[in-house]
Amino acid sequence: MKRRRDEIDEILRFVQEHPESYASLAVCRRALDGGLGRVTGDTLLQLEQYLHEAPDDEIEAYYTIIT
Repeated sequence: MKRRRDEIDEILRFVQEHPESYASLAVCRRALDGGLGRVTGDTLLQLEQYLHEAPDDEIEAYYTIIT
């Protein structure tokens, strides 16, 4: 469980620090909306909520994208 929390924290930190990166956009598009144009503060809040409910394999996939 700790590993999952750490991965979620790292994903959120990465997206917050690099909102214009392709990796951040890829994570947000896969998790929230395929047509998302850019990452905003609201996007980050939605992503945080989504990640806490997402299955472990999705978290691992998003973590792989940002590392």
